[in-house]
Order: sequence, then structure tokens, then C-alpha cells
Amino acid sequence: MLAGPLFAACASTSSETEQTTTTNVARDETPSTRSTIKSTIKSTTGVEAETTEAASLTTIGPDYGGPSFADDVMPVLEQNCVSCHSSSGPGTAHVRFETAAQVATLADFIGSEVEDRHMPPWRLSGLEDVKYKYSPRITNEERQTIVDWVNQGATLDLADDAALVARGQTHPTVEADLVLRPDDAYPDSGQLDDYRCRIIDPAFGEPSWIRAIEVLPDQKPNLHHAVLFKLFDDVRGQAEQLDGSDGKPGWSCPTVPLQAVPLPNLGGWAPGAGPIILPERTGIQMKPGDAFIVQWHYHYDSGPIEDNSGLGIQLATKAELENDGGRLEPLRSVQLLGPVEIPCSRNEQGPLCDRDRAIDRIRQEFGDQAAGIPGFVNRLCGVTPATYAQMIDGQASSSCDLPAPVGHIISIWPHMHELGIGYRLTLNPGTQNEKVLVDIDQWDFQWQTGYSPAEPLVFERGDALRIECKWDRSLWPEGVESRYVVWAEGTHDEMCYTSIGYRRG
Repeated sequence: MLAGPLFAACASTSSETEQTTTTNVARDETPSTRSTIKSTIKSTTGVEAETTEAASLTTIGPDYGGPSFADDVMPVLEQNCVSCHSSSGPGTAHVRFETAAQVATLADFIGSEVEDRHMPPWRLSGLEDVKYKYSPRITNEERQTIVDWVNQGATLDLADDAALVARGQTHPTVEADLVLRPDDAYPDSGQLDDYRCRIIDPAFGEPSWIRAIEVLPDQKPNLHHAVLFKLFDDVRGQAEQLDGSDGKPGWSCPTVPLQAVPLPNLGGWAPGAGPIILPERTGIQMKPGDAFIVQWHYHYDSGPIEDNSGLGIQLATKAELENDGGRLEPLRSVQLLGPVEIPCSRNEQGPLCDRDRAIDRIRQEFGDQAAGIPGFVNRLCGVTPATYAQMIDGQASSSCDLPAPVGHIISIWPHMHELGIGYRLTLNPGTQNEKVLVDIDQWDFQWQTGYSPAEPLVFERGDALRIECKWDRSLWPEGVESRYVVWAEGTHDEMCYTSIGYRRG
């Protein structure tokens, strides 16, 4: 992805249900003797996993001294997990936590995910000097309680059909006034990585302000990301000339939608993502004739399939506009780019381990503009490929200091690809005003999460930001030819990227 913030959210609706008699889900003492029913759990990204289903229902014995499900485990799940894994929440494509028995059935899987910090999907390490909204973070004590409950048999001390209720909501939901999808689905181009731009027209007949946008992915296993751009009426003709020019809906756009025509970046979507919800008194202004361009990045590991993804739009109400004199403060964004220079390790070899040949591959696949990005970012950050030439032990890292945008910060969205293992963003590094804004010590490509400050965060004139990224070549996918990795669009290329949404005033 070249430009655009990435978002993660969970939504929930649930209702209270009475809890009744006390029973438990009992399981054999060792994994080797458990009665196991293999069930396929397919995530929103198409990844398959196996879990263990419960064998029987019995009553808790008097000598049980482990954590109580009702008193210790269920409250943590209801506060941090159920909103995603119930009703129509995004986690229901993976697993459901709607009854106590469902949780016990999935206990081994839950314990492993929680112990490995893969769930809940909140990647911040806790070293930040800023607090963020919608955090599903659980404490180390809560994490250990869940693991202990699993290891001691995942017993239930309430009815197996007792309902779990979402007590916490990790992200607000969007009530769309408009649901927009293209008239025709996109088939595919036959490429592994396919970047397709589509025009989505809200057909506004009068000036309007947008308060929230939700990307509505159709074929999630095939979608790497989506980036939203505002298409002004006066340049719309250029996009319409490209639309369908190769006989398929939309047009190929591996870098930007329109060459030499900068368009405002409105936000985006990635696996596990949710809506773009703007703060009070902030919006996206749309005039008659204005539309959206969405860059859809398809990655066809699981084979080609037709996609008809779209957008849900929530408009500013008449009351909101009247309270602000008919006009909101417009959303602005800035993109921070850090260098990506990841040489092949000393254990790898092949023609594409030569950097020049690797750049030629990018030029052939994505064009001259994409091939120029690695050098542009290096010059921006004052480095050269020689700076990273000794990073051949399998790991690489980079950093870059850049001016901060001036204004009230709405969102911070980091982005790397599959080799990423660590990311940090620091305000005014090395000064008495230093603040760690984002620190991720276990990067997870499948959970590209954005962060909205819980308290006012204002960047002043003269402030600086340092972006730092780390990669591990041991994560290189099997069956893909080894290559020197630089800044580029493909899933098997890499990025060191941050998009910051902000408002002035």
C-alpha cells in the first residue's frame, strides 16, 4: 500500500440472558486422551486452524480449585472479546463466543491465542506515553487467569447454554445513510497482486459532509487492503477515461489512482479492519460531482474470485451542521515514509538478491514511479543502500526523522508487510519532550490496527517524529524466490509507513 491509513475495529450487539443451573464442561486430563473433534476455523483472512471440541458435560467436583469461569474468566471475555465474536461482529467469521459451552469447546485454541498475545488483537506493547480509545488490552494477570483456566480443564461453573454478553465495545459502529457498491463485480486480472481502482459515486445533489465511512469488503480472503481517495469533480473526467479501458471494471493502479494528479487520502481498510469515524466537528466535505476512488489490492493466494466490495457512508446531521455554522473542520492526513532496505541474508542466494535486479523487477511489475520510491525515501531520510549493507544476519531495521504535522491528532496508522516484527513512532526523540506514541514489539500483518488518542494530542510547529521499523527474513514465505526487499507495493515487498489523520484548529 502506498498511501492510506489502516483501520481495525470490532462491533457488537448482544442481549442479556439469565444464567441458570451449575454444570461444567469436563475434559480428559491429557491432550492425547481427549475426545477430539477436528473443526476447521477459517479466519477473515482465509487462514485455517484446528481446535478441540468438548467431549462431555458433567458437574464440577468439590476439589476443583482453579479459576472460576463465571467470576474470573467470563468477565474478561465479555469486556474484551465478545463484542467481536458474537452477533455479526467481525470475529464471528473465525469463532463465536456466545455461550459458555462454545467457549469451553474452543478452550485450547483460546488459551494458545491469548498466551501468544495474538488475541485480543491489540498490538501495542504498553510502553507508550499516550492512551488510546477502544483498547481491548487485557492485563498480564487476566491473561494468566485464562491460560490457567484452560490448563486446569476449562471447567464451567454455570449452565453450558449461559449467554455471554458484550460488556465492552472495542470500536463504535456506523449507521450508514448510504451503502454504495459498484454496478458490476470485478472478476480479477490473473495476477498474484492486483491493484484495481474503482470509482464509487455517492451522487450528491447538494454539498454534504461525511462523518464516517465503513469499507464493506466482499471477498475478505482475497483483499490485502483498500485505500480511499476523494475524486474532485473537475478531474473526474480523467478517471472516467481510465475506467474500463482494458475491458474490465476499473483500471490498474499499483501506485496512485491518477498520475500527476494528487488526490486527498481519506483512509482505508486492512484485515481485521473497521470504520473510519471522525471526531466531533470534523468531516469530509463533498460537493455535487465529487466521488470516491478506492484502490483495492487483491492478493490471490486462494485463487481468483469475483469481488464487489463497497462503502457505507454516514452523513453529518442537520443539527451537527447548524451547531457549527454549516461547516465542519475538514479531515487532513499526512504520510510518513521510512527506508526499506533488506538485503538477502548470508544463507540466501539468487539473482534477485542483487539490489539493482530487485529494483528492475519492481519496475517491470509496477512501473517507473514505483521503482523510484526506494531511492526517494532514502534521500528523504539521508541514507543510502550502503547504510544497510551489513544487515545480512536475517534481520534489518531502519529509522527516519521527519517534521510532524501541526494540529490535533485524530488517528495514527502504522503499516508494514509480512516480514515486519517491530514498529515504533516517537514524538520529539532525544528531547525532554520525548513521547513514545506507538510501540509494537510483535507486529502482526493480519491485524493492521489504527490508534485514536483517548485524550487531546496536539503537534506544535517544530515538533519532529521518528518512525522505526524492524523486519525478520526468517518470515520469508516458502516457495517465493529470495530477493533483496525494498519499498514497494507487493505483499512480498515491504513498507515502513505511517498515516496520521489530523485537524487544524
